[in-house]
Amino acid sequence: MIRRVCFRLFQVPLVLLLLTSAWGLLQMDHRRDADDDQELNKAILEMLHINKVSASHQTKPHPYMRRIYQRLDTVEDQDFESSDGMLVQSFRSVVGPHPAPPGWIWFNISGLSPSMLGAELVLFRKTLHPRPLNVTVSLHSLSASQDILKESTILEERLLTLDQRPLSGYDVFDVSAVLDVKPVEAMGFQLRYTDERGSLVLHDALTQSLYCLDRGSLSEPLLVLYQVHPLPI
Repeated sequence: MIRRVCFRLFQVPLVLLLLTSAWGLLQMDHRRDADDDQELNKAILEMLHINKVSASHQTKPHPYMRRIYQRLDTVEDQDFESSDGMLVQSFRSVVGPHPAPPGWIWFNISGLSPSMLGAELVLFRKTLHPRPLNVTVSLHSLSASQDILKESTILEERLLTLDQRPLSGYDVFDVSAVLDVKPVEAMGFQLRYTDERGSLVLHDALTQSLYCLDRGSLSEPLLVLYQVHPLPI
């Protein structure tokens, strides 16, 4: 009788020990699952964060191109006989080719349609001078094909009023003459300035100060090409 009671008393802690061990293992599994879920959630969040950060701004239309699309809709609504519409291409700025000199705004136009007849360089004016100030700007181009660079004559020359922004917010230059140069893989543009005395040589610095040149910005430089002459915006 005494032995039987002792055996039963010995069995109770053994059962508790087994139950405690099982509970501990179960808790470890839960913690491991929770850690795995946390790591998975972290990985997913990191992936989503990367996708969000790396999502190209180029999936959004350039603000200037939204104006073009609106203008095209108006023109096509007025011209009922034109059923084909008008082809418009746009290229955002890129890093210049290897032999290119600094201070130029470059575009990769290797995908240019051969039917294009008009082109314009679009630059967003980000800075205004605090006092009335005028400078004369001449626009030059540089074509690149198979690492051979060829500079053009002046494409356009005009007077810039530095204390007043254009109505559209953009300085738009007619560069249709660059379409006569073929074949071309990349096209670069440079603005050169002269003041009232005919001397001003800080071309690159002044361009960077006046215009938004950042690739990755919605208002970065834009090259727009048309099947006809550029539309007035």
